[in-house]
Amino acid sequence: MKKFIVNSFLVMLSVGVLVGCGSGGTDDSESAGTGNPDFDKIMDRQELRVATASGYAPYEFIDLNASSTEVVGVDMAFAAKIADELGVELIVQDMTFGSILGSLTQGAVDVGIAGMSITEERKQSVDFSEPYLKSENRVIALSKNADQFKTIEDLDGTRLGAQQSTTQETIINEAMSPRQTITLEKIPDLILELLTENIDGIVIEDTVAQQYLISNPDIVFTDVEIPEEHRYKETAVAIKKGNQELVDAINKVIEESQANGDFDNWVAEYSEIAAESAKTASE
Repeated sequence: MKKFIVNSFLVMLSVGVLVGCGSGGTDDSESAGTGNPDFDKIMDRQELRVATASGYAPYEFIDLNASSTEVVGVDMAFAAKIADELGVELIVQDMTFGSILGSLTQGAVDVGIAGMSITEERKQSVDFSEPYLKSENRVIALSKNADQFKTIEDLDGTRLGAQQSTTQETIINEAMSPRQTITLEKIPDLILELLTENIDGIVIEDTVAQQYLISNPDIVFTDVEIPEEHRYKETAVAIKKGNQELVDAINKVIEESQANGDFDNWVAEYSEIAAESAKTASE
């Protein structure tokens, strides 16, 4: 009986040790994650899902002179570097600009990289990285009409266009008094409306406008100055709320890419490609 009791105790002790080892294994497995389920999902599936909205060169556009129809541009080069930093594959989902924030909040994508500026309204639903590019909001018009638009008051009673759901649309609503505001999903569609004189001008950031001025000599910047509080645009990455690990990783890439000149090189490279693409589109 004593021998049986001792053997039983040894068996239970062995089981306890095995269970303890099993528990230790589970703890190690759990500690391999960050504790952030959204970041861990990215690393588990080995994919970074990026929402963008093509038609906004040089940030994101389809090069008509390329054999591929994939979206290229400054933002896509930047997105590829973020994916490399994380060691995952880049998956780009092209959609309308107005759909990006909803896709983020619903978890359909991880980040939105689409020439997006930080606003207080957007910060209610998503987090943002540090700004990575700065540009100026301008007004473009047909060269034959440009002399009519010297000040912001000269735009009163005109027909103005802007990309839908953008800060440029907000500028028109808050700082201008047009007779009519036309908002469309794609910049090229607005350019067509301007060329056919269905609108008198477009509020647009200068980095984007430059491509269309190169390919369309009939379009120029006006002398209109946007009010100081609306004049400059800082572009940042929109990220699903609460994913601080991803915010930190993206900010690291931004800091490195600004310091080593990557952003300057990307803007120069893709501005040239976009201009050539725009020329092809106008032929």
